[in-house]
This record gives sequence, C-alpha cells and structure tokens, in this order.
Amino acid sequence: MDTEFTATVDASGRAKITIKPDGLRPWIVSQVSTEMPTAPVSAVCTLRKGGRFISYLIPTGDAAGGDPPVETTQSRPLTVEFTGCTPGDQATAFVIYEESR
Repeated sequence: MDTEFTATVDASGRAKITIKPDGLRPWIVSQVSTEMPTAPVSAVCTLRKGGRFISYLIPTGDAAGGDPPVETTQSRPLTVEFTGCTPGDQATAFVIYEESR
C-alpha cells in the first residue's frame, strides 16, 4: 500500500509531516520519500520515529528505505521535519507500507 502526506512551511521556515496509521493496526513502513523542489540549498530534512533520529533526507527529493522496515503506530508515529525552508512552500512525503496483522 502507499499514501502521500503534505504540509505547508510555516512562518518560521518549518514543516512537519506526521506519518501514522489512520486505524488501530500498525503500519510496517518500508520506504519514505520526500520532495520539496523549491527547498533552499541550506534546508534540512530529518526522519524520526517517536522523536528519535532515523535519517537525514535531501529536502528537494530523497528516499529512506530498506531493511529492516519500521513499525509505526498512533502513539509512536514517524515524522518528516523540514527546516530552513521558504514560508508557504509545500512539503510532500510518499510512504510505502503494509498494515500489520
């Protein structure tokens, strides 16, 4: 399965996308792709789970994936945090996942 999330950069130059299941079943996430074509060269993008660092991503377009996949729940979401961006710009995260059984 796959889905897309978006966020708008706020006045402080930040955008945060929260990735979590919309139901009770956890998601097993195998890939998170990011895109913000208008991101400045100095922009930073960080992937986290429950606030803990997983990986840096290139804000203009990048992907984090591979083994092992990461489980995310309502209480322990993944987040994609963009900083140093232009207010009003759009951030996108594309997620490939399976629902846990």
